[in-house]
Amino acid sequence: MHKNSNNAIGNFGIYEIVVFGVTYKIGKADLDRLTLLSGSPTRIHQQIVKLRKKYGKGNVFFSIIETLIGVKTKEAKEMEHQFLWYYYKQNGIIPEGNKRSFKP
Repeated sequence: MHKNSNNAIGNFGIYEIVVFGVTYKIGKADLDRLTLLSGSPTRIHQQIVKLRKKYGKGNVFFSIIETLIGVKTKEAKEMEHQFLWYYYKQNGIIPEGNKRSFKP
């Protein structure tokens, strides 16, 4: 079963990308799909490379803020949404990298 299917089971991470000390994006990544160059989950690696080209290597960082082992994709999506909702309620803004997909 493809990992994007809501019933697929996998290992996911909820991550936060920070640019200039401000949360830029909160997202979900497949922790089993890694990029050899960095050892990071591929989804995160791709975004970090793009953002570091734009904002400078020393200004963009990421962290895995929640690890979800053996869960359905649907559950990982729900957890991502919960983190985004909490961030929005605490700060009154949507992170720049989530503005197209997150609608409170």
